[in-house]
Amino acid sequence: MELIKKIDHKIFWPLSLISTLGFCLLGRSVTEILAILFVYVATLISLYLLMAILYGMMMDPEVRSTGKLKKGRLMLYMFLHVLFLFGSIGLGVHFMGNRIILAVLNYVIQIFVLGVGLRKNLK
Repeated sequence: MELIKKIDHKIFWPLSLISTLGFCLLGRSVTEILAILFVYVATLISLYLLMAILYGMMMDPEVRSTGKLKKGRLMLYMFLHVLFLFGSIGLGVHFMGNRIILAVLNYVIQIFVLGVGLRKNLK
């Protein structure tokens, strides 16, 4: 995918891993740390699907020339995005209880990290 190539991996991965490591250090048990890591992996998949949705709506050359969206594919990506996001958070709540806020905050930070990683290369 063209959009994946636009991520500055030298910025994205260090910031992403440092953020996740910081939240893992706040975990009280191995179970919480594993739950945070599970939500992190689901977050990466969710962010990939989100980028696929944005690419399909705005940057796909076929969509730009014809003006017609591939609605079925976009709906599938959106469904999978929501499924991974809420599924991982639901499973995290099962293992972490009310401390799931750590994994959710990490998810929010990952969105900002992705924005920083994309900012330079979108121009």
